[in-house]
This record gives sequence, structure tokens and C-alpha cells, in this order.
Amino acid sequence: MRCLRTLLVAAVLATPTVDAATPEAVRGEIAARLREKLPALAPADYALGAAALDPDLRARVQDNAAAAAPVVAAGKALWMRKFKDGRSLSGCFPNGGKRVAQAYPQYDARLKRVITLETAVNQCLKSHNESPYDAADPDTMGAVMAYLRSLADGQKAAVRVPAGAEERFEQGRRLYFTRLGQRNYACASCHVQGAGKRFGDIPLSPPMGQTTHWPVLRDGKAITLQARMRECLELMGAAAFPAGSEELNDLEYFLSYLSNGQALSANPYRNW
Repeated sequence: MRCLRTLLVAAVLATPTVDAATPEAVRGEIAARLREKLPALAPADYALGAAALDPDLRARVQDNAAAAAPVVAAGKALWMRKFKDGRSLSGCFPNGGKRVAQAYPQYDARLKRVITLETAVNQCLKSHNESPYDAADPDTMGAVMAYLRSLADGQKAAVRVPAGAEERFEQGRRLYFTRLGQRNYACASCHVQGAGKRFGDIPLSPPMGQTTHWPVLRDGKAITLQARMRECLELMGAAAFPAGSEELNDLEYFLSYLSNGQALSANPYRNW
């Protein structure tokens, strides 16, 4: 992993990307590029991901929304489960977790790192001497995310990059625009330069709105955003960073900020 991080730093230094700027300037530039590439697509539809670009996919997402119910119920059971000390996950978050997901990831100024919603769940478990969940496990963390993010359905993403957090945002941006792996692709190769084009039968979604509809349901399992990021890295022929790693947390921070103002809609069914 240290070797891969060294290669990543070298690739960043050698590969020209969008010039470093304030988070809002970066967001504005990407928004302008998407308007130029996808003039027929309303920005409010970015949250639908690939389904925004294909009427058949949009219908399939809507028709199968009820498939999420068993996973959400399983997540609720984990959320309300009593710890050995009598507490529960619900007690670690304001209002039992209602309407909190839209503000994550957050920057912890004391730790100087990004705290995703999954990180916050595991911090709660550890503080009560409970075993943390594997960040990529669909049956534990995935199910909890399905329930917790359902409590914020319809809320608009509102991720902040306060003073001191710019470096973490910038690291996420750099990773998004850095070419990696045997295919020499960057995330931006598909989702900025190639937004709206097709990879096989599926349109390539724009980056704005990508973080709003996770987890997704696939084969009855809740697939988190970072699990999908790992799949994309593997498709690029790159060694995937672990879910919950600093690299993927920074990448999620960057993408989540791009999605500010978009409404959350957790747990859409996917079979692609």
C-alpha cells in the first residue's frame, strides 16, 4: 500500500489536472463543464446517476424501490441493538440519526482527517467497547447505512469544507483526476470527460450527485459508495484502496461537496 501511495503522489505531480482552487471554484468549474457536455440534463437529475441518462434505467430504479425494505429493516435492527452497556448506535447521533446523513463526510479539526458516516458509526461502536463493522460489509455496515441514510431521504446534501480542511478536499480532487492502473484511467476520465457516454450498456454518470443515492441495492445487498469506488479502481486495473482508508475518505469528501444542494435518495435498486 505504501508503494501505491508513492506511485499516486508521483502521478499527481506528473499529471496536469484542474488547477488547485477553492472548493467552491472547483465545484463551479466542474458544473460548467457538465452543463456544456449534458445540456439537456437538468442539474436536479444528477442525483439519479446513470438512470438520469437512460429512461429504461430510471423506470427500473423507481419500479424496484420496495426491494430495499428488508435491508432497511435489518439496518434498523442493528441501529437499535443494545450494546453490553445498554446504549445503542442511535444514542450516538443527534435526534437518533434523523436528518444527519446529508452533512457527512465531516472534517475533524482535532484529528485533521475526514470522518465519513461509516467512520462515525465505528467510532460509536469503539467508544462502547463494541467491535467495529467492516466498512465494506453489506450485511453490517451496508445495512446500517441503508437505514441511517433513509432517515435523511429528501434532505439536501450540505457538506462543509471549513478552514483547515482544504488539504483533504484537495487530496480527494487530485485522486479523482489522477490516472491510475493498467488502463491509465482517472475517475474523471469516465465521469467528467466521458459523462453521458456509455460503458457497455450503462451511461457514465456525472460526478455531481453521485454521492446522494448510496447505498444501492444489488442482489439484495446494500453496496456502499466506497465499495463501488473500489470496484471502479479494479476496473481501471489499479489496486483498490481499502474501504475506510484515508484515500477513499478524501475522495468521498470531494465528491460529496460537489453534490451539495442535491437531494438524498438512499437505497435505489440496481441490477447493473
